[in-house]
Amino acid sequence: MKFLSVLPLVLVASFAVATAQQPQSNLSFEVASIRPGADADAEMIAIRMNAERSMIHYVNVSLRDMIRVAYNVKEFQVTGPDWIRNRYNIEAKYPAGATEDQVPEMLQSLLRDRFKLQFHNETKDHAVFALVVGKNGPKLKPSEVKATDYPDSPNRKPGTPVRGDLQIMGSPTGMHLKGPALTLSRLCETLSMFVDQPVVDQTGLPERYDIDLTFMPDNMRMRGGPGAPGQGADGGAEAQPRITLFEAIQDLGLKLEPRKAPLQMLIVDHIEKAPTEN
Repeated sequence: MKFLSVLPLVLVASFAVATAQQPQSNLSFEVASIRPGADADAEMIAIRMNAERSMIHYVNVSLRDMIRVAYNVKEFQVTGPDWIRNRYNIEAKYPAGATEDQVPEMLQSLLRDRFKLQFHNETKDHAVFALVVGKNGPKLKPSEVKATDYPDSPNRKPGTPVRGDLQIMGSPTGMHLKGPALTLSRLCETLSMFVDQPVVDQTGLPERYDIDLTFMPDNMRMRGGPGAPGQGADGGAEAQPRITLFEAIQDLGLKLEPRKAPLQMLIVDHIEKAPTEN
């Protein structure tokens, strides 16, 4: 997928790499199960990153995503060997007294101890897409999902959407992103997966929103055969037109503008493909 039109604009953006200011954490998960997930090149998979009051449940989460959460950076700020795309299923329990807010510290220890992560930081100019409000204003409503709606909350009703949980679903009809009570910064992190430039939040909208977004990535749009653009799943005529990410974003009253920004990058110098035993 390629969106190559870049305007010569300068966007001052600051993405701080947490390790540049913070000492190494010694807080670790009490116990962590790490198993291989889906293949890194799999196209139709479910990805889930849940942090509860007592443990995390990660499904098909890449090493890059774990580094992103651990060091408070965006996915596009993390570069390294090809295998940082490898996916894992992880269930890890917090030690006594630890909270969800300390998950990044515990992930730092897990990456350092189990995957032998070593890295350094660099600042580089980078072409980005800025998510901004469209000329007619946003078409978003603040979420009504309560902060208590977490998987292990005793007050949560079965089937209630999980606050901040973004589901990514792929099929021959395109990509479907859905999640309640998401910040637009969190949405931008996910959108960066589907374009060849980082997406940064410049909307100035601080609320959490319920997001439901469907679009056709360019790499799927160019693919032939059943399910390709212009065809249904059975190879017949397509029932509905398929829109690009840029068009889908406009339906939310937002738009993506090409700009440039100096970004701090986290450069992985060493990381093991397979984790050590617990």
